[in-house]
Amino acid sequence: MHPFVSSMVSFLKLGGDRARRAAFMAPFYRADDAQFFSDIEYMRTLSQEIIDKRLQHPEESKDLLNAMLYGKDPRTNQSLSQGTIIDNLITFLIAGHETFLFYYLVKHPEAYRKAQAEVGEVIGTESIQAPALQKLPYITACLRETLRLQPTAPAFTTSPLSPEGEVLGGRYFVEHGQPIAAVLPQVHRDPAVYGEDAEEWKPERMLDEAFSRLPPGAWKPFGNGARGCIEEIMMVTAMLLQYFDFTPQDQSYNLQIKSTLTIKPKDFFMRATLREGWTATKIERSLSGSIRTPASGKSQPAAASTPKSDAAPLTVLYGSNSGTCEAFAQTLAADAGAHGFIASVQDLDSAKQSLPVKQPVVIITASYEGEPCDNAAHFYDWLQNLKDGERIESDYAVFGCGHSDWSKTFHKIPNSIDALMEQHGGSRMCARGSANAAKGDMMSAFQTWEDDVFWPAVQKKYGVGDADGASEATGLGQSLTISVSSQRASRLRADVSEAKVLETRSLTAPGVPEKRHIELQLPSEMTYRAGDYLAVLPLNPSETVHRVMLRFSLSWDALLQIDSKSNTTLPTEHPISAYDLFSAYVELSQPATKRGINMLVEASKEDKTKEQLKQILDGDFDGQITKRRVSLLDLLERYPTIELPLGAFVASLMSMRVRQYSISSSPLADPRRVTLTYAVLEAESLSGQGRHIGVASWYLSHLKPGDIVHVAVKPSHQAFHLPVDSNVPVLMFCAGTGLAPFRSFIQERAAQIGAGRKLAPAHLYYGCRHPDRDSLYADELARWEKMEAVTLHYAYSRAPELSQGYKHIDDAMRADGQLLLDLWDANARVFVCGSHGVGESVKHTCLELAKEWARQRGKEGSDEGANKWFDSVRNERFSTDVFA
Repeated sequence: MHPFVSSMVSFLKLGGDRARRAAFMAPFYRADDAQFFSDIEYMRTLSQEIIDKRLQHPEESKDLLNAMLYGKDPRTNQSLSQGTIIDNLITFLIAGHETFLFYYLVKHPEAYRKAQAEVGEVIGTESIQAPALQKLPYITACLRETLRLQPTAPAFTTSPLSPEGEVLGGRYFVEHGQPIAAVLPQVHRDPAVYGEDAEEWKPERMLDEAFSRLPPGAWKPFGNGARGCIEEIMMVTAMLLQYFDFTPQDQSYNLQIKSTLTIKPKDFFMRATLREGWTATKIERSLSGSIRTPASGKSQPAAASTPKSDAAPLTVLYGSNSGTCEAFAQTLAADAGAHGFIASVQDLDSAKQSLPVKQPVVIITASYEGEPCDNAAHFYDWLQNLKDGERIESDYAVFGCGHSDWSKTFHKIPNSIDALMEQHGGSRMCARGSANAAKGDMMSAFQTWEDDVFWPAVQKKYGVGDADGASEATGLGQSLTISVSSQRASRLRADVSEAKVLETRSLTAPGVPEKRHIELQLPSEMTYRAGDYLAVLPLNPSETVHRVMLRFSLSWDALLQIDSKSNTTLPTEHPISAYDLFSAYVELSQPATKRGINMLVEASKEDKTKEQLKQILDGDFDGQITKRRVSLLDLLERYPTIELPLGAFVASLMSMRVRQYSISSSPLADPRRVTLTYAVLEAESLSGQGRHIGVASWYLSHLKPGDIVHVAVKPSHQAFHLPVDSNVPVLMFCAGTGLAPFRSFIQERAAQIGAGRKLAPAHLYYGCRHPDRDSLYADELARWEKMEAVTLHYAYSRAPELSQGYKHIDDAMRADGQLLLDLWDANARVFVCGSHGVGESVKHTCLELAKEWARQRGKEGSDEGANKWFDSVRNERFSTDVFA
């Protein structure tokens, strides 16, 4: 980092600390004050050196420094003093370095593409000149919208000019000289000005025509000053978009704020790669103003580095939000060595405009509500917008993951990528593979495609044979060896942070499926919105871990040293205890795959056992294994004579994944605390061996106050949040723990009402078994109902006589049909959370009401019309969060 930047960052931090510190505390902070003034002195000295150098070696460039050195006031004919020039230089550097723009651009691929295309059309490959900045309306709009949501100086003060004071808004008298703080993030999010989507980043609302229609005072990122620094930021932005492609270092990063004298994104890092046609030398010439002609020809992609081994290179690209597709990518990469390849694994966005050539490329991705995963959005946007003449010269294969319950978007993104790759010249190596989460275990489907379709096709195309010892590596997992050692180590996951357990309690009476509540204290930098998820990194149940230790005759204090010949997410740097490995790093309860059972066949020495396992493989595998959730551990216990090496067992397991839960609290109640409401999953195992225990729910249910848990906030779909406009009614439908996000909604509404805000009505339709046994948060909800934060409608399946005869929420919905139609006409937003059955039931009832709504208006009220209506409002006014 340049010393000026270090001094600037230190100065801003210390300046913020000094501003918040009482004057009498100054003697205790002499060292900080000395550093503060030292930072100022360094910045002023460096600025003076820049001025002296320019005066000694004048340039005829029309830049800011020349304007300040040689410009004169047209009225007084006076020039700026050097002290004033130094002050302005430092101000421009500080003001220009803090912008949230690139965070929003990399999070919105379509906007990123439009901004980069605008630079290409207006500037091309020429050096950027000041007049060109007036021809960049879309980038201007992006900057305006960024400054609306995240003004770097988020507040300023003003006061009445009149000696008699002023009355604000016809209600509040403010005396002369009394300071008034304008909190810009709230001013800039007024739904009366910016609409229901005021919280969203939408540059189109800031294009010149719309911007000119904003009421006075609606956009004040620079306070009441007459000048802003938007031109300087535009210049830098245009140059960066001209020279580089950017992707976030961490695709799962959610915006966090760091506050000094100003605010900025905290710990947000990007990867920059040179755009096609640019080199370091060309950029240097461009910055000096010497490039005036288009770049010649089309540059070739950089050659892939030659692998050290004789293996052929292979690239595996994944798009993954939950981690499943990434796990598949790592699995394929780990298998590559046995098939004569050496694999690299990257997310899809890293391959935008730079797909490898002359080597196989495997794309493994899912759809997220019909949209690409977070780390595939830029790649997909680039692929969609390739022009007719642009060619892809890659050999590729695609594997897609999805859930058929979302039939309209099932495998939409992988199917589209497959078609677009072929359309633009890519060579498909084999048939597209797919996995359906609705049918159970997806790993088995993936490995079957990998073994039976992908590897035979790619080896044939590239003339590559299996590596020496491949049958052992793929069969008994000997690419992974484990030895005992005497040292212990652990390795933390990088994508989660530590939270502290504050409270746990059961919400249900004995005799019904248990539902529980847990409250966590979040780390200071972690923020969330009502409706978001909390991802939890769990541990396997101790009972399951103990079964592994018994099966492989491991003592409780056994230490393992893992060495791997291929990619692995397991800790290999240091020894690890067997208990820690099986508790924290691998999934033990996932259904066995066909590859895993083939491995058992190979390891078995008994013909009878081999025959029984082969019958499973050749028979109803889905019915016997996947649907019954029979794990590899279950089979090893069922066939105790199989002598499977420990390394083979571990190599066949998936890495531990996070589980997502809907947050059931509002940050308005306490921004540092978050609650989860969850069901404890424990029942007789369908495999017939022991009990099936939900990994994450077991883990959460055994936590105690003071325990540390690893978590990360994951944003929900933008539509699954309370409306910004307080005049919009809210309708919520759920059953069981589907209440979780709606508790957060109602708690947020209660906090708003407590602060004096008037809200449109909200109705909750909630189904459970019995009011005295599993009606969650009943007292709390009743209290909020008295505050008019919600109107409650219950349906008790085991005691319908206590809920006006309603057994299920669709019964209550039909009875309240006219009320719901009236609220819909009042622009109500609908939210649904619960199982697939709950989601389908609510949808079916809403379709019935939609047909009735049409008939009331003299229309036909057909099924076709109702379905068309539903498609038009889904994820806009009708939002669902349905779980398996």
